[in-house]
Amino acid sequence: MKYLILIIILFSSPLYAVDLISSRFTCTHKDNDLVREVKIVHKDPGCEVIYTKAVGTASENSRTLWRAKNSTEYCDKKGNSFVEDKLKNEFGWDCIDQINN
Repeated sequence: MKYLILIIILFSSPLYAVDLISSRFTCTHKDNDLVREVKIVHKDPGCEVIYTKAVGTASENSRTLWRAKNSTEYCDKKGNSFVEDKLKNEFGWDCIDQINN
């Protein structure tokens, strides 16, 4: 019985928490075959916004644009604003949220 309790405690601890991707935007541009991906990831605790530049499927370059230690709302706002204001409106990318669409 005590082994069962130990297993339950281990698997319910934050050590085994899974990151949750709340939004994953895939963006393409009409003039070329480039792809951009923006992922908003909720962590336990906190969040991050990951931006990936890809040429086809061959080469990718990823970096974290924003990160918060305790808030997920911060990354939601920053990530959505980046997609709408920068990628779509300023640079003309066509972006689709693969999770919430």
